[in-house]
Amino acid sequence: MKRSSGNLIRWVSMAVAAIAIAGQAIAVPLDSKGEKDLNALGQKVDKTSASADSGHVTGAIVDQWKGTQFTFDAGGSARDLTAQDVSDLRDKKLGFGEISILLALTAKQSDAATAKSLNEILAMRQAGEGWGKLARDLGYPSLGSVNQSVKATDAKVEKVAAAKPDKISAVDTEKVDKPDKPEKVEKFDKPERVHVERPERVEKPGR
Repeated sequence: MKRSSGNLIRWVSMAVAAIAIAGQAIAVPLDSKGEKDLNALGQKVDKTSASADSGHVTGAIVDQWKGTQFTFDAGGSARDLTAQDVSDLRDKKLGFGEISILLALTAKQSDAATAKSLNEILAMRQAGEGWGKLARDLGYPSLGSVNQSVKATDAKVEKVAAAKPDKISAVDTEKVDKPDKPEKVEKFDKPERVHVERPERVEKPGR
């Protein structure tokens, strides 16, 4: 009986271990794929924004998150995203793709009590954490919602990049007037030839 109980315990332990291993095996590919997709989206945003005016791209990102409150520093007050915030992140050598991911990770945290500020998440990223690990540390079950937000950013940036540039001012488009040709100089009538009458031949005397 004791032997049977020992076998049962052993089998249960093995089953629990197998389930745990299977769970890890499932989680890793999902996180890896989600992170791979997220990195690809970030690169796509960078590529698209390269052909657009940076000011317009910044405006599109700010517009996307209009109405969403961000906490930028630990213990700080939540507020709206501004163009200056995006500019400050650009000054820290972040591409528009990274900024889009960072904003999405900050905004989509489900538990306000444990949510980290944008600068705290940025510090974790700069310390070497990948987006997948960052998402797990922040309590995300998957990167699905973050990917969707970055896709939305890319769509906005594509729209900005495809927009026709502002019309060039009329001054630039006006053709430079060619200088007027000088008026033709009126030809003067040739002077009439003056006919000079030759003096009569004087006869020599004595003839």
